[in-house]
Amino acid sequence: MRKLAVAFLFLLFASTSLNAQYFGRNKVQWEHFDFKVLKTEHFDIYYYDREADVVNDVGRQAERWYTRLSRTFNHTFTRKPIVLYANSADFQQTTTTPEMIGEGTGGFTDPFMNRVVLPLTGDYAENGHVIGHEMVHVFQFDIAAGITSNRRRFNLEMMPLWIVEGMAEYFSKGRIDPLTAMWIRDAEVHNRLPTLRQLERDPYYFPYRYGQALLAYIGGRFGDDAVVRYFLAAGLTSPEAAFDRALGVPAKQLFTDWQESAHEMYAPIVADRPSEPGTPLIGSKAGTRGNLNVGPAYSPDGKYIAFLSTRSIFDIDLFLADAQTGQVIRKLASTDRNGHYEALRFIDSAGSWSADSKRLAFVTFEKGDNYLGIVDVDSRNFQSVRVPGIDAITNVAWSPDNRTIVIAGQATGVSDLFLFDTESKEVRRLTNDKYADMQPAFSPDGKTIAFVSDRGSGPEANLEALYFEGTRISTIDVASGAVKNLPLFTNAKNINPAYGPDGSIYFIANPEGMADIYRYSPDGRVSRITRVQSGVSGITDLAPALSVATRTGDIAFSLYEGDNYNIYKLPANPPSLAVATTNTAPSSARAGQLPPLRGTGSTITAYLQKPEEGLLPAGTTFAQDSYRPSLHIAYLGPPTIGVGVSSFGTGVGGSISAYYSDILGYHNIGITFQGGGSSGVGTVGDQLAGEVFYLNQQHRLNWGIDTTHLPYVTALNSVGSTSVNINGVQTPADVVVQERDIQRFDDVSGVVQYPFSQTRRIEFTAGVQHQAFKQEFETVVFIGNTIISDNTQRSAFNFSYNLAHAATAFVGDSSVFGFLSPVRGTRYRYELQTLTGDLKFQTALADWRKYFFFNPVTVAVRGIYYGRYGTDSESGKISPLYIGQDALIHGYNIGSIRPEECVRTVGSTACPVFDRLVGSKIGVANLEVRVPVIGTKQFGLASGFVPTEFFAFVDSGAAWSSNQHLDVRFARNNATDRVPVVSAGAGLRLLLAYIPLEFYAAKPFQRPTQGWVTGFNIITGW
Repeated sequence: MRKLAVAFLFLLFASTSLNAQYFGRNKVQWEHFDFKVLKTEHFDIYYYDREADVVNDVGRQAERWYTRLSRTFNHTFTRKPIVLYANSADFQQTTTTPEMIGEGTGGFTDPFMNRVVLPLTGDYAENGHVIGHEMVHVFQFDIAAGITSNRRRFNLEMMPLWIVEGMAEYFSKGRIDPLTAMWIRDAEVHNRLPTLRQLERDPYYFPYRYGQALLAYIGGRFGDDAVVRYFLAAGLTSPEAAFDRALGVPAKQLFTDWQESAHEMYAPIVADRPSEPGTPLIGSKAGTRGNLNVGPAYSPDGKYIAFLSTRSIFDIDLFLADAQTGQVIRKLASTDRNGHYEALRFIDSAGSWSADSKRLAFVTFEKGDNYLGIVDVDSRNFQSVRVPGIDAITNVAWSPDNRTIVIAGQATGVSDLFLFDTESKEVRRLTNDKYADMQPAFSPDGKTIAFVSDRGSGPEANLEALYFEGTRISTIDVASGAVKNLPLFTNAKNINPAYGPDGSIYFIANPEGMADIYRYSPDGRVSRITRVQSGVSGITDLAPALSVATRTGDIAFSLYEGDNYNIYKLPANPPSLAVATTNTAPSSARAGQLPPLRGTGSTITAYLQKPEEGLLPAGTTFAQDSYRPSLHIAYLGPPTIGVGVSSFGTGVGGSISAYYSDILGYHNIGITFQGGGSSGVGTVGDQLAGEVFYLNQQHRLNWGIDTTHLPYVTALNSVGSTSVNINGVQTPADVVVQERDIQRFDDVSGVVQYPFSQTRRIEFTAGVQHQAFKQEFETVVFIGNTIISDNTQRSAFNFSYNLAHAATAFVGDSSVFGFLSPVRGTRYRYELQTLTGDLKFQTALADWRKYFFFNPVTVAVRGIYYGRYGTDSESGKISPLYIGQDALIHGYNIGSIRPEECVRTVGSTACPVFDRLVGSKIGVANLEVRVPVIGTKQFGLASGFVPTEFFAFVDSGAAWSSNQHLDVRFARNNATDRVPVVSAGAGLRLLLAYIPLEFYAAKPFQRPTQGWVTGFNIITGW
């Protein structure tokens, strides 16, 4: 019966899971990018025509970062690849990684190919930051590889993110960083700065921010070279031991000093600032952290506020709230309710109301581009609009006439302003230059648009030097296109302009290092509106966080506080304080700096403030080349080896795997071998398993070829007694019979996948396979310790056959995974397969699953049908299907069924308890209730480090063959009736060191003599 279980999995899933992904979302290549190569001294930059206007400057920025970082690390390297995408929507289609790319990923560097992959942001300053951040990773990986190759182990893969990512942030942004200072200031105010253990294990301590701040403290206290020393020591020892080794200070003492330094830095600043900067409107539950309520959009009539939030836990959704009470009215937009788009753009975007307060426009990701989403707030009708010529959209604003929407977006590699007529669908370009033009807002009369730009952002800032000190707010005349820079704060951030009814412009600025709301009056006066302790802020430096009701003048803004983003409001024309001067010194505000207060000279601050060092002249040109793919090692699995002794004899086994790809991920080859050798069992081919595949992802239609060799070796021993003739005397002897079964599966297949969207695809597979079964019996007769005879005989049951197969499947997966199982959405797979050759039959599979989420409880239902049809569907050469697997029905695992449960009726050799579990067709239905016992405060009854899920289940199913009648009724007896089997029970799933463990107890009702059955599996929930 053990062989039957193996054969079930082998035959049910071999034709699908080996050649295609059973479930899972799709990485859709909506567009084909014709890449070229720009060759600088140290980098090969892969780009396409849409980026041609900025790629030369990207090369200059990359080389400048190489000069800076090679000095800082005291390390050099040879050529490295940079794969550049024109915008985040294009970047999400990248084939350089199989992982789904979300909006929160601004770029990545993979350690094996040491390849940087990133999108252009439309903003030169932010491009420079992202390139610098990823370049730090290139140096980290190259240093680690060099040390490891010299027979020393550098554990970069085990290094916590606060070191790896914090170092990348510090070296690319330095100690003067108002955004990170806001996080640390807030943590200091709430007495929440972490210990080393918390920084490494508590997910709410964002490693980018807190890692940057801690390393900035180390650099400020010991010098920036100490940061590099600490990194090297951490890789060779451990993060904790490295403090003493590299800095001469124990970890506990250093963290205490850091906390005291932060208090010294920030306590005087926040002492005279109010803790309540306005009326709380939309907040977070007490005791929770990491909540997002951002991007407020006030309706012009002052009645509603639309905002983006993580209230649904797993996604960022768009909500509608009452502007007076903050009560959430309903969800306006969500990917789980609308199949038009894949995600909302939320990090750097917000919604915009029509002037009549009836419609809301926002930005979505759809079909490889950004689309305009327009929802009617009352009728909830949704319209998805593709704006011609604009691939990436960050911000939108509706005109007072309800007809035109101004868009900040990218047609090339930089952000410009466009006017979109919602009726004629015509687009008019307002700006066309290399400056970043963002966050537009219409004046009350519709004649002027205020927007954020880096043009003239500081006395030293200019495009040729690729240096920008802050951002400014400018206006553009809609009719003439004339641009005017407003006289706001110099050398500071000025963002998020929003017009009031009287023509005043409210905006966010940080001249004192803390982001507050200011007002620019029509008469040219600048006044302060808020004095917050942390910061008026969205998720990033440039994220919109302010909105004004254009008819009533009421103000809403998002505030970072208590490790959450909450929304506050202010009345129209709030009290303000006139600003004495808008001429602020560059990067001088104490509140925008990271501790320590009195630090050593900073190498990093120096190179960030000297943009000319390492920068090639503006007229520099680089060599160009076409893209010619070549394979590189993309992943090398750790080899394993082991030696063991068993009834087969002494054996040696192991495994090795490798993955190869070209720079763009178009051509991929994977190789895996596993197995070993032992005495007395089969041939080498019976002991070695392997797979080689090729996958082509160059276009939306993906295709591949796979060849697989899988042997299954099983053995069963039986012990008996006999008598043998010894010198004419019959003498009692012992007999051991070992049955050895070897199944071999060899397959060569091709697969084609065409995705319709991220959640739906169609698959085609075809190929040929060879299956063989060999059985032999070894009989050993012995008396005492003396072997009398040892004979091996092959079974007459041995056979092999060849098959050709073809299949098509329609697959959908919109599920959202929790820690251990799906918690929301739908999954389905419908597949037809035909097999011909030595056997001829067809199979049909229908697998449907639905997950209903009632925070925090999930109710999951599943239905599966799988059947074989045709001439040889019930041939003795293929094992029948078996529904007793724990993955299908708990409580009927073949290993738990005892021989005494086979209560046979008179005149029959049937075993009803087992026989009703096998057939050529099966149907399974499951109901499961899942509760996250240990998880996070947002998703879990308690928080902890070992995610744990309780589940209660009812499983049912039936198996039958063509000559049998399925009697669908609940019966508990040992009759031979072919009735469904049912079980109920409960269990726990744990995620321990990334390994999903399932423990359960089940009551199998169709095993009358059996009580409760317990079991253990290494498996996630279905």
